[in-house]
Amino acid sequence: MTQPDRGGPLLVLAVVSLLLFVPLGPVVWWWAHRDLKAMAEGRMDPIGRPFTLWARGLSIAATLLLVMMLIGILIALISMG
Repeated sequence: MTQPDRGGPLLVLAVVSLLLFVPLGPVVWWWAHRDLKAMAEGRMDPIGRPFTLWARGLSIAATLLLVMMLIGILIALISMG
């Protein structure tokens, strides 16, 4: 018996991470990666694979945005000192 897919909820969380709460990005990225691996191994229903792929892509973008924000904060803090 395979687990049901979580592509829809992952996609919603990825959009939220990109638009509202950037620190959620790495968590969604990890979750989507884990689900895609389970789909490839046949442990999860692959019907939601397209949504999961989109969720992974958006969460990677949110993670990169988070990194850029942290670098910007670090540069601002260094320049103030």
